[in-house]
Amino acid sequence: MRMALPVKIPFTKMEGTGNDFIVFDNRDGKFTGDEAGFFSRICQRRFAVGADGVILIEKGKLHPVRMRYFNRDGHEAEMCGNGARCVAYYARKKGIVRKDAFVLEASDGIHSVRIRKNTISLQMIEPGGYRSEVGILRESEYKEGGLINTGVPHYVIIVPDVDPIDIRTVGRYYCHHEAFPEGTNVDFIQFQGENRIRFRIYERGVEDETCSSGTGSVASALIASRLFGCSSPVQVETRGGNLVVAFDSAWKTVFLEGPVSIGYEGMLFPEITGESS
Repeated sequence: MRMALPVKIPFTKMEGTGNDFIVFDNRDGKFTGDEAGFFSRICQRRFAVGADGVILIEKGKLHPVRMRYFNRDGHEAEMCGNGARCVAYYARKKGIVRKDAFVLEASDGIHSVRIRKNTISLQMIEPGGYRSEVGILRESEYKEGGLINTGVPHYVIIVPDVDPIDIRTVGRYYCHHEAFPEGTNVDFIQFQGENRIRFRIYERGVEDETCSSGTGSVASALIASRLFGCSSPVQVETRGGNLVVAFDSAWKTVFLEGPVSIGYEGMLFPEITGESS
C-alpha cells in the first residue's frame, strides 16, 4: 500500500522542443512510482496541468541526480531523451549540481551531460536491436526504415512528406502491431538533404503525436545515416523545434543536443484530484 501524498506538492513545468513535462523534486521520496492514476490525471490537457509525461528527480546510487520518467498514461518508461535534458537543466538551475558538465542516472543507464546556457547536450546509451527490415509496412508510398532501440524502441518509416500523415491512425496501427508485443514508438521521417531530416512521431504511452522526441530523433538520425548517407551531425526538424544528433560511424557514441526551458512553477493539491492516499 503506497503512502499518502502531501497536502500540496510543488512542481515545475518544463519543455524540450515541445516535449513538455511535469517535474517533481523527489529526493525526499514523496513518490514511490506507484502513483499511475495521479500521474495520468495531472497530464490530462485542459483538465489539469497537461504534459507528455512526469519526471521524478531523485538521488542517484552513484551520482547526485537520477531521473525516472512516466508516460502520460502514468506508467514508467525506460528513457526519455528530451526529459533527461530537462533534468540536467533543472539540476543545474536548482543547485543540485554545481558544474555545467556532470553525469546523471536513468533507467537505461548512465548519461553524461553538458550545459551551455539553455542548450543541453546528452550522451545517449549505445543503440541496440537494429533491424533494417521488419516486413510489416502496408503503405506502398512509404519505405521501411527499420527498428532500433535508443533507450526505448522506435520503428522508423520513411515518407515523401511528413505533413499530410494521419499520425493518430497510422501511428497507432504500427505502435500496437503484433510484431511489437510491448508496443513501439513510431517515427515518420522525410529526408531534406544536406544531413537534415523532418520528423514526426506517435509515442507509445502517450498514445498520440507529440511535438518532439529525443530518443526518436536519435533513432531517425541514425537510420537516415544508413539509408541516405547522412553524416554527423544530423539536424532533426521536429514540430517543436530543432535537435542535433551527433554520432560516430559505429553508432557507439551518440549525443543529442537542443534547447530546453522552464515554463513555470506551481503547486498541486492531490486531495482535489482524489489521489491523496
